[in-house]
Amino acid sequence: MTRRTASLLLALCLVSAAHAEAKMQTVYLIRHAEKAAGPGRDPALSPAGRARAERLPVRFADALPAAVFASEFRRTQQTARPLALAAGVPIRMLPAATATDALLARLCALPDGAGAVVFGHSNTLPALAQAWSGQPTPMMAEDDYGQVYVLRLADCRVTEMRSERY
Repeated sequence: MTRRTASLLLALCLVSAAHAEAKMQTVYLIRHAEKAAGPGRDPALSPAGRARAERLPVRFADALPAAVFASEFRRTQQTARPLALAAGVPIRMLPAATATDALLARLCALPDGAGAVVFGHSNTLPALAQAWSGQPTPMMAEDDYGQVYVLRLADCRVTEMRSERY
């Protein structure tokens, strides 16, 4: 083996070892389910919204989250409840106006390999995804309740972001 080949192999091993040691988490940003019509700032879920929320444990059956966060509003709490119960974790209160950096720090403090779900709103979730990833993220339509942003974190940096439906 030549000296150059040995140097390249050593460099590859060091890069691989550094990558293997990276602390990783997966974060799902999910909008609350369909809300009931009516006056007021804090409506409950509609029957369709309750049905959607009840499907979440099935969606996450293969990898239940280690943490569930939801804003202070009733609709996010009601959407989060079935998944939190299935995962056996409490719903961590997350005021809708939470600073993005503070929330990211809480998520990055989770154990290596952990998953977390953040339930929020059509205006807060795209803003979080964009702030963390640096990628332009379009706003959610007012009637869009099925979009999920999936973010992969490595050492508290977004390495991948994609959008899914549920």
